[in-house]
Formats: sequence, C-alpha cells, structure tokens
Amino acid sequence: MAREIRKQDFRRINEYLWELPTSFDPRMNVPVRIYADEELLEDALGDLSVHQAVNAASLPGLVGAVVVMPDVHMGYGFPIGGVMASRVPGGIISPGAIGYDINCLTGDARILHSFGYTRPIRELAEGWSRAELVCYNARSTRLDRTPVVRFLRRPADPVLYRIITRSGDEIVATGDHPFLTPEGMRPVSELQAGDRIAFLPFEGVPYEEPPDEVIVDAPDVERVLREAGKDNRRGGIAKAIAGLQRRGLLPLRYTSPALPYLLKLLGYAWGDGTAGFMRRRKEGVLVLYGKEEDLIQILADLSRLGYGGHLRSRRRKTIIRTPYQVYETVGVAGELEVNSTGLVALLAALGLPLGSKTDHGGCIPEWLKRAPLWQQRLFLAAFFGAELTAPALCSSSSVKLRRPVLTIACAEHRLADGYRFLTDIAEMLERFGVRTSGIYVEKRALLRANGSRSRVLRLLISGDADNLIRLFTRVGVEYNDERRFLSWISAQYLKRKQAVRRARQALRQAIAEAYRQDQPVQAVLEAAVIPVNRRFVERSIWGKQPRGAGLPRDFPDLMTYMKQATEGFGRSGIVWEEIERIEPVEGCTGDVYDFTVLHEDHNFIANGFVVSNCGVRLLATNLTYEQIAPHLAELASRIYYNCPSGVGSEGHVPLTAKQLDEVLAEGARWALRHGYARPEDLEHTEEFGCMPNANPDKATPKAKERGKDQLGTLGAGNHFIEVDVVDEIFDPVGAERMGLFEGQVAVQIHCGSRGFGHQICTDYLQRFERVIHKYGIKLPDKELMCAPIDSPEGQDYIQAMACAANFAFCNRQILVHYIRKSFEEVLKPKGIAHDVWQVYDIAHNMGKIETHEIDGQRMTVCVHRKGATRAWGPGSPGLPKKYTDIGQPVLIPGSMGTASYVLLGTPGSMAQTFGSTCHGAGRVMSRAQAKREIRGEKLKAELESQGIVVRAGSMSGLAEEAPRAYKDVSRVVEVVHHAGIAKKVARLRPIAVIKG
Repeated sequence: MAREIRKQDFRRINEYLWELPTSFDPRMNVPVRIYADEELLEDALGDLSVHQAVNAASLPGLVGAVVVMPDVHMGYGFPIGGVMASRVPGGIISPGAIGYDINCLTGDARILHSFGYTRPIRELAEGWSRAELVCYNARSTRLDRTPVVRFLRRPADPVLYRIITRSGDEIVATGDHPFLTPEGMRPVSELQAGDRIAFLPFEGVPYEEPPDEVIVDAPDVERVLREAGKDNRRGGIAKAIAGLQRRGLLPLRYTSPALPYLLKLLGYAWGDGTAGFMRRRKEGVLVLYGKEEDLIQILADLSRLGYGGHLRSRRRKTIIRTPYQVYETVGVAGELEVNSTGLVALLAALGLPLGSKTDHGGCIPEWLKRAPLWQQRLFLAAFFGAELTAPALCSSSSVKLRRPVLTIACAEHRLADGYRFLTDIAEMLERFGVRTSGIYVEKRALLRANGSRSRVLRLLISGDADNLIRLFTRVGVEYNDERRFLSWISAQYLKRKQAVRRARQALRQAIAEAYRQDQPVQAVLEAAVIPVNRRFVERSIWGKQPRGAGLPRDFPDLMTYMKQATEGFGRSGIVWEEIERIEPVEGCTGDVYDFTVLHEDHNFIANGFVVSNCGVRLLATNLTYEQIAPHLAELASRIYYNCPSGVGSEGHVPLTAKQLDEVLAEGARWALRHGYARPEDLEHTEEFGCMPNANPDKATPKAKERGKDQLGTLGAGNHFIEVDVVDEIFDPVGAERMGLFEGQVAVQIHCGSRGFGHQICTDYLQRFERVIHKYGIKLPDKELMCAPIDSPEGQDYIQAMACAANFAFCNRQILVHYIRKSFEEVLKPKGIAHDVWQVYDIAHNMGKIETHEIDGQRMTVCVHRKGATRAWGPGSPGLPKKYTDIGQPVLIPGSMGTASYVLLGTPGSMAQTFGSTCHGAGRVMSRAQAKREIRGEKLKAELESQGIVVRAGSMSGLAEEAPRAYKDVSRVVEVVHHAGIAKKVARLRPIAVIKG
C-alpha cells in the first residue's frame, strides 16, 4: 500500500509552488514540485496523480525535479500534467510518461485461456506472464493464442458500465474500455443500445488448481512395452523411457505443462485414431484420421510435446455397416502418422486402447475421473471432435436442433465394456450440467469383415435448448473446426431464441396486466424492446395465456442467422451480438484490470466479449464576431462536414503505404508539398512542423495500419474544433505580435496523431517489457516501463515517436486546409472578404531532446511532457523570428463552453520547468461519471442558450466533455501566470463547438 500523501508533507516554496522532498520516500532520486494554489493542491491529492509523480521520481537518470502542473490528474503510470527530464546520455525514456492511458475491466471478468478454462482477471495478478489467452486474429479470421506481456491494475472509476446484449450476455467495464465493433475497436462511452459488438459463445469452465499427483511414471510405461512384447535388447525400452523423460513427459503429473496437450491427443485418438506396436521390433505407431486443417492443429500440439509427424492426404474408401444396410463413401481424407514407441506407450499407460477399439473395448481411466473439470473438458472436447454428431436441424423444422448422438461399435463379447464406457462419458458430462437420455443398444448385430459380430451403442444427449447450450459452450469441440463452429453458432442461436421468447412472454404478461388495471396498453408497447403485431396484443388481452410465448414469424432460421451473425468472422465462431442496454454501475470500489497482449491484433476474450499524442493549433481571422454571427451555424455545419470526427473516422486524404511513410518522415512539409499548407504555416508550428529524427522504418506495422486512413480527421474524446472570439487582451504587445485583437474571430484545433500514436506507445511498451531486465532497471511501477535512452530500443522509440509527432503535425495542417475551405464555401458566395492565418501550433504529449540549465549547469536532457505544453521563453533557439523576443505562444484550451487562453513562454519556465507549462483545464470527473450525471442533449441546449453553436456526432461524447467534468481553466491559468512559468496574453470565448 502506497504511503498517504498529505498537504503537510509538502514544503511551500511560494504561494503557487509546493515541493515534496526526496526525504519523503527513500526511492526518490529527485523531488516532486507541484504548481497549484491551495484548492488545486487539494484536488491533486484527491486521486493518485501525486503518487504517480513520486514513483516517477525514483526512475534512474532523472535531473532537477518531477514537475506537476495545476491541471494535473491521474494517468497511466505518469500523471497527465507531468513533466520530467532525464540525462542524455545515461537517462531513460518512458512511453507512459509521454502520452498513454489504460482502460479496464472489473476483477470478476472471466478471461478465456487457450486450454478452455476461465479465470477472473484479478486472479492473474500472480502468474500472468505464464498465461496464454484466446484472441481473435483479424487477418486469418481464426481464433489464435497470445501470451500476456503486461498486467495492469488501477483504482476503479466511481461509475462503471454494464453492457447487456439481446441474448443476455453481460460484462462490466470502464467507460473507455474498447470493444470490437463493425467499425473497429470502440470504447464503451461511444456505444449505445442497438450497436453490435463481437462475442464468442464459448464459456469454458472455471479453472481449478490441479493436484501435484503423479499419473504415469517410468514403471507404467515399461509395463506397457513389455506386455506388448517389446524387449530391452539394444536398450529399446530404456531409450523410449529416456525420450519421454527428456521431453518432460515422465513422471507425468496433473500439474505437468504437457498434460493438456496429451489430454486432447488422447481424446481424439480414442475417437478417430489407432495406435499399436508394429512389426517384429514392436515400434510404436499412432495414426489419426480427419480433415487436413484439423490434423495440422494436432501436429502443432505434437510439436509442443517434442514430436513430429507425417501428414498426408489420400483417397479413402469408408464402409459403414448398420443393421439395415451397408454404406460406402469415397473421399479425400487426411492421415497423420506419428512414429514413436515412447509416445504410444505413454498414451497406452494413460488408458488408450491399442489396436481395434471395437475388439478391445476400454473404459475411462480412474485418473481422468479425478482430474479437474477443465482437464476433463480437454479430453471430452477432442473426443467429441472425432465422434459426436455435428449440430443439425430437425428435418421438420428450420429452427429446432436435433439431439446430439455419440456412437461407438463394440464386439459382442465386449458389449459390457462399451456400455460402461458410455456410462462413464455420461457421468463426466453430468459434472458440466449436461444431461443424457440413456444408452441405446442396436438389437441387430453387424457382421464384420473378419466374420465376428459387433453391436452399435448410442449415447443420446438431451435435446432441450438449455442442455445443448451447456454442452456447446462448456464442453465444446476440439480438433474439428467445422463442428466447433457449428456448435458455437448453434448455442448462440438457441440463446437468442430463448431471449426472444422470454421478452415476448414478459411483454404478453405486461399487456394483460395493463389491460386489467385499465392502463394504456400503448405505453407498454412503446417501452418494449421488441416489435409485435396487433394479433399478439389481442391474444395477450383476450386469449388464454400459454406457458411460453412462441417465436415471431420473421425470426430467422439457423442458416440465415449464421450468415448474418458471422459476417466478417469467417469460421472463427465469433458472432455479432446486439446491445440491448448499457447501464451505469455505481458505488464501485476496489481495482479494475487490463492486459497488454503480444498478439498483433491486441485483443482477448473477457466474458465472451472481444475487448484494445495530441496538440493545439490556433488560427486567427480578419473577421469580427458581428461579421460572422449571421453565418455561424452554416459555418459550423460546413466545418463539421469537411473535418471528419468520431472514433474510427476516415479522412479525405487516403494514403498508400509509400505516402504514409512520407507523411511520417516529413510531417507538415508533406502537407505543404501537396497543397494543404501555406509556407508561413510551417514557420508558426513547433519544430516547423517536422521532427527531423523521424524514421518510418521504426513505426510498427500495426500503427501504420491504424493511421493510413485517418489523416485529416479530428477523432473523438476531448478533441475538438472551436470557433472563438477574442474576449480580452492582457498583453497588448504580445497580442499585436500574434495579430490578435478584441472582438476578432479565431479557430482552435485540438487533436493529435489519432490511433497511430497510441499504437506506437502500445507496441513499444511491449518491446520495452521484453528487454528491461537486460538493463537492470528496477521499476517502482510497471506502468513506468522504460528503456535506456541510448539503448537500441530507446533510440528506436524516439524515432518512432517522432513519426507520431509528424503525423499529428500533418493531420492538424490538413484540418487547417479544410477549415479554410469551409470559410471559403460559406463566406465567398456572400461577398465577405476574409483571411485565415496560423498563430501557432504546439504539441502536448512529447518527449524531446533539449538543452536546459539545471542546478547551474547546461545539460542535454530528454524532456517528457505528458499533458503539458512546451513554453520556451524569449531568445530560445528554434522559435520563429516573429516570436524570438517575446517568447513562444502557448495555447491553453478550456473545457467545452468555457474560456481558452493564449499565453507566452517566459524566462521563469526555462529556469523552473524545463520550458514547460500546463495544457488545459484538467479533469476532475471521469468520463463515466460525466455520462452518468450529464445528458448530452441537455448540455447542447445549455450551450446553445449561451449563443454557442454545437455540432456533435455523439451526445454521450458531448456529455463526457462538459465543463463540470473539468477544473476551472481560469484558475489554472492564474497559477501558471503568477508562478512565472507562462504569461497571459488573451482570453478566447467559444461561439461554436465541433466534436466527434
């Protein structure tokens, strides 16, 4: 538990500066300094942001102090509104201290592992690095496996959100947690009833820790080999046992890592394989039959056990004898042959019948009956992949499924063994809640090729919907993709049928009750989530109430549902589920959790659901409010149309791979070269619109994929375009230099590198995770993952981060082009002369190599600014000539509907904060809480009543950015002004807001 930080722990340096000395925590290498008045300090102590700053102060190679701005709030590892500097060389660089955040699930979210069991995510705090999770591979449209590279935990938001689907599945998550939708990953805050999200019907079973008991050891294997006639001449038995021991297969325990793979292999071989010891030397041979794509999966698991195999396809003639007639089929079948005496002996020691299972019978071994449920599932699912009938519709119905049947054949003298085997299977299924309807023995015997007789036994599984759902979602199928796909889709189809019936029955009862109480039935119908016809209403009122409501006539049959629900998912088994409602979950305590996984698609399965840099630019015009007011609504609409916004939005500038690399290397210069900029725009942009050390080869493929269609888009969240009026001038000299005057119309753009920059952070955090131990860095918090700045990984990240900055510079520049185009389209036809020029463009989330005077010495450092703004003072190198003698313009946007400010960097910021200042108002209310307490429609009406035109794609997104969700920006600006780390120049008042 972190030590509580209290106000009295600080040393007050002056009215607006507080210091937490290194003596507060022995881990701290530098102090923490907070710029705040007393009220803002109390706000900062209200979350964990100061704790995060203390943790950061213990990182190696830091100099000066960790600086915290008055708009601070908690972020990922490092507070938003934090600044720190590390030595170059000899210091570190940390993506989490530049710009990144997390989104989480509640601790009881069930995470699906590759062996078909689930564990609550909170239980994975220990041992997460050994976990292998199920994920979705978007390129192959198949399920895949992924290791975990990072386990994340943070305090829960005051309000979380429960998503409930039409089929009754649900999950609770933070408002910013992303879910897979047809438009890509979207946070809960962007979702609403009727939206579709990806869902995997398979549930699996809860994990149980297996006992450390030995199942098979060397003497058991030796016994099998000797009974098979194998002798130890030339050390044959010893070699077989040694080979098993070398692969970690002997002694075999319930806890052995190899056991899950052996269980699946045992189950499939029991159903569709044959094993034995062949030829004079009794060499072990295992042959498995099936489709080639399924046998490839088995071959992959064999390789995990240390074995190979020979996979071949051949035309195979199959003869099926029934008591009534003989069927012959000819087709292409796959065969997987494994030549290993040791492996066959091990499987036999585990209970696999050798030779013909019809002749030798067999029963479920006792050790398997004692195994944890998840291990039993692996055996059953693989056996069902070989032998259980596939889900199919009844011949008389397009919506009702046949009961599954498990069929085996036994020699007549082994009939009791076959009956016992199926009885064992039925008892195992009972542990999963799956009921059977008895064992049917064919009365007529079959005449076999060798002249003997056999009988067919069938285990009948109860065909009611609940039972089938439990069978398909708890046990399922392994090593048979087609059968697994059909079982999962069938299960979700049955759940949908049940949900519709429940909803119709509840509506029928509500209609009848309303009629009896003489209340308007129409109100009940309007509140219902399902449409019904007049006949349904009449029967509900006057008809006899049946035990359950039937399905509507337009309910899809199974094949139609399958086509619609699996669109885009191939045969993975994932379906689209419609959200019925999203409801707040209040009073949440404890922690919430998340993972970072290694898979390139960055997803995993929780409760069945598939769950994954910015800056400001100021434009000025020659127009006054009086000139623009009559046309403001039209202008706002035109900007909203020309500047795409919202999650997953695509811009007007699609890029080829080559063009994207050019953007990453050139930044705003690319926009200038392609006619989207004026030369003076680049002069008035931080770094002149291009970070020179950008290397597109260091940007990850996933980041490029996310960014290629997003150039020239605004995005969502707290990103916006705002039309403002200059409301007050504080520094006439600075305002005149920037071309600002009272009553003037200006435009702010707040956006960044979209999904590209976020993906860069994600991918490099994973890379740093894999190498941090190599450099001997001990972290106070894993969210502060870092690498030495002069290491190959650190240098690669700097070059990739520069690509993200260049993407953001170019993105904002293209938005400028379309804003100018919007002014032109609205004002030119009306004969209103106008000009739109750029005042300045600054970045918020950056790590930059700079030179500063620290403790009396000039030092080269890497300045990490997260939710903070560069604020270089007069005379700083790299400033445009226009601003050299007054300092760098600093743009501080307020919350929506409140004032924004234009400031200047000062000598004080250079001396105290590595040339940095605040970046905005700073949150005091989570997005989830804002959405709960504030209705977007009401907020829109309030803003419009103040004369502010609003254009927003999402009312929930509007609510998230309400003024109440933020600190008072004027108070924040007063602190930095009086502390001397920025100087007030002008205040802006909003007159139009454009958001995603």
